[in-house]
Amino acid sequence: MKRIQIYIAILTTISLLSCGSDDGGGSSPSNEAPTTPKLVFPSDNLTCTNFNLEFAWETATDADSDTVSYVIEVASESSFASILFTAITSVPQQVFTLEKGITYYWRVKARDSKGSDSSYSSVQSFFTEPDAAVNSLPSVPELISPELGDRVSGTNITLDWNATDVDGDTLVYDVYFGTTNSPSLIEENMTTSQLEMTVTTNTIYYWRVVVKDNNQNATMGQVWNFRVD
Repeated sequence: MKRIQIYIAILTTISLLSCGSDDGGGSSPSNEAPTTPKLVFPSDNLTCTNFNLEFAWETATDADSDTVSYVIEVASESSFASILFTAITSVPQQVFTLEKGITYYWRVKARDSKGSDSSYSSVQSFFTEPDAAVNSLPSVPELISPELGDRVSGTNITLDWNATDVDGDTLVYDVYFGTTNSPSLIEENMTTSQLEMTVTTNTIYYWRVVVKDNNQNATMGQVWNFRVD
């Protein structure tokens, strides 16, 4: 009888130790996928005459602070049954050399360092002209002010740029602005090359301009930045 009692006591101790092995830690929290990227360029239904095309999208964020990369896919069908170009990149842009006279579809998803993927972005399509000489692209936008890396003061800043078109086409502008180096679209199809923005002190701002002509050609400028003191 005594041996049975000892045996039961040993089993009880083992059971308690086993049940208590998770104390203080619990199971590891699940990893959250990054946010879904938003596509920037080429915009939907655009006609492109530049065949070494830079695709750009907004950066994704990750709640777990994991390192984020991006998977971009370019296809000739909206179903993406046949993917023509794909790449994994750590930055929110990628250049592909395209063919003339084709309608392309593209999308991007974010992937964190633990292997969790976001949903795919919305799909955008664009068309490459069969003959690049039909109409010239607008010039790359030229920065006027604030100058690149400039330190400025005040609560209202005027963004000022210039662009030209050798064909004399009417130009409109999409402006991207924000506090990250992949700024968000804030104004679309502007007819003037100036935009006044309200800003706050001790902040670095990033912005870029996409120039479009009335033949649906577009040229994307570089990301500029300035600091408000």
